[in-house]
Formats: sequence, structure tokens, C-alpha cells
Amino acid sequence: MIGPLLAIVVLSILTLPAKAGHSQGNGTCTDDITHWSNMIEKRSDAPLYHESKAMQSKAIGERVTGDWAKCEEYMEEALRMIRKTGGEYPTE
Repeated sequence: MIGPLLAIVVLSILTLPAKAGHSQGNGTCTDDITHWSNMIEKRSDAPLYHESKAMQSKAIGERVTGDWAKCEEYMEEALRMIRKTGGEYPTE
């Protein structure tokens, strides 16, 4: 009796969509902050590491004032600063 029920539960879980924690332009900024938080300490060797932290702080300031669009814009820039493209970090 438990076997079929367990199989149904497992199959249900396997069909749920996975979330990476980041989608752009959804008007919340929360997912961008989560994504950045998951990346920042792993990318401490990035040339723009400190600039990324400053940009994230600026984004949080916009979020506090309710400007979600500006927060997302600044968070995307903070992410760009620590994101490798073609195996290389941006330098400006």
C-alpha cells in the first residue's frame, strides 16, 4: 500500500519545475539579490569585486525607496561585474 503512494509522491516531485533563483525583468529584484548573494563570495577574484559590492548596496537603496526597476538595473550591473564571459571577468 505504501509503495504505490510513495511512487506517486516521488513522481510528483520530479515533475516540479526547478528554479535557479534568477530571472530578469520580473519587477521584484529579490531573485537578483539572491543570485548575487550566491555568487559574490565565489567570485572574490573578480577585478570588479568591490565595485560589484558597491553597486549591490546602491541597488538595495533603490529597493528600500520602492524603485524596483532601478534595483533590478543596478543588480544586473552588479552581477555583470562578477560574471565570467568566455572564461574571463569584465575589467570595466
